[in-house]
Amino acid sequence: MKKILIIGSTGQLAFDLIRVLKGSYKIIPVARNDFDVVDSLGAEKFIKSHKPDIVINAAAYHKTEECELNPEKSFQVNAIGAYNVARAANEINARIIFFSTDYVFDGNKKFFTENDAPKPLNIWGASRLAGEILVRIANPNHYIIRTSWLFGVHRSSKGHNFVSLMLEKARAGNPIKVVNDQFGSPTYAYDLALKVKELISKRALSGIYHITNSGSCSWYEFAKKIFELTKVKIRLVAVSSREFPSLLKRPTYSVLKNQNLKKVGIENLRPWEKALSAYLGESRLLNIK
Repeated sequence: MKKILIIGSTGQLAFDLIRVLKGSYKIIPVARNDFDVVDSLGAEKFIKSHKPDIVINAAAYHKTEECELNPEKSFQVNAIGAYNVARAANEINARIIFFSTDYVFDGNKKFFTENDAPKPLNIWGASRLAGEILVRIANPNHYIIRTSWLFGVHRSSKGHNFVSLMLEKARAGNPIKVVNDQFGSPTYAYDLALKVKELISKRALSGIYHITNSGSCSWYEFAKKIFELTKVKIRLVAVSSREFPSLLKRPTYSVLKNQNLKKVGIENLRPWEKALSAYLGESRLLNIK
């Protein structure tokens, strides 16, 4: 049985990667106390000792507001760390899978394909783009996966995802303001994990893949659908981004067009509305709040 080493194993996405892949592969979960991706020697020693066939790097410094205040840490983890892991994987001829973000784009058009030139507006996006470039340099056997607006049943160190945050706010009973001038594609971590498994099993060509649930919406439309599906009665107010001043400059449009999946014979993911419904049902079954 082939071995897959998953770095960042306590995170939201890794939770679903593990449960999707564990029946077909031997999974080696890696947490921060096993080694730090910034430590090149530690990463190399650990990865070489386990000799995985595939290394999935799901580790990131992903608190986007904090990234603006800590650019050095952002690039250490998201770029140099990504390089260290990809290089160590390459030295044992292992494939590297690296996750990136819709924020590598500037949002100046309605959607972006894998062939569009990145132009990040913030440190988070810039550090992940740097990671993409370094991964390609370090290991030609790579999948670089860009995704967006991720939600899943497992709560990561970042805290709430958007869905759980909206439901938590609704419990207070006060009106909720949500921006209606930023657009993207909500993505269920479980659906993303299934497509990662499909890429691996098909031995798809190395390269960049956009993987998001189908369709797009504003944050306001996303919130509206959450409350519609959960039958939660709350006053939802659509507002401009100007009502939420931030250090972080966000793209207006960050919809990712999933073109390269089709090229390797993989179908697009289900619509985000259906994925959201499935997530809410699973959350209730697992008693996750």
